[in-house]
Amino acid sequence: MIAMLSKNEGGQMSEIERKELVEIEESTNSIVLQVESQQIMSQTDVDNANIILKAISKQMSIIETKRKTFTQPLNQSLREINSTFKELTEPLEKAKGILSRKVMNWRNKEQERIRIEQERIAKEEERRRKIQEAHKEKGHEVSEPVVMTKPKPLKETDSTCTRKVWKFEIIDAAKVPWGYRVISENRIREAVRDGVRDIPGVRIYQEEIMVIK
Repeated sequence: MIAMLSKNEGGQMSEIERKELVEIEESTNSIVLQVESQQIMSQTDVDNANIILKAISKQMSIIETKRKTFTQPLNQSLREINSTFKELTEPLEKAKGILSRKVMNWRNKEQERIRIEQERIAKEEERRRKIQEAHKEKGHEVSEPVVMTKPKPLKETDSTCTRKVWKFEIIDAAKVPWGYRVISENRIREAVRDGVRDIPGVRIYQEEIMVIK
């Protein structure tokens, strides 16, 4: 298990770090063996168990401290890398958003223009059709109706395309079915911690837990 860890840029731990981890692992194994063999049959056994529990807490603290010596440099390096690349991509993301909005605004206006023009042409064709039918009823000779040129729908290109996505906004939370509501356990936990003891639909109770001093 120790061999799987690496710390420095060369991918190897120093000999001192390796020895420290081996010692931590040996101490941990020793504590685990004590737990496995410890029986609780009397108050003396409970006292011994408390000593072991304190040793476990101390050992976990030692391990956490050692873990941070490995992860903190890596986390710092990762934060710096992410920050650098974020600074490089942010202007492009903003530019992409600006140009995309410009394209969508134009498309929306153009689609609305096409829709209005199509409706105008449809009404005009209907008006002409009724006039021709009226002439036919009177026995007049009627020529073929003139086909009006309709605006073409917008085309998608290889680089710019659109798709419709479903979105939503809550306009009246009280009317939203319960199946779509999420219970906030964090808010309930905070309320109970602040002294709330009665919440409809929630059982608030006390549970005894071990506290290691």
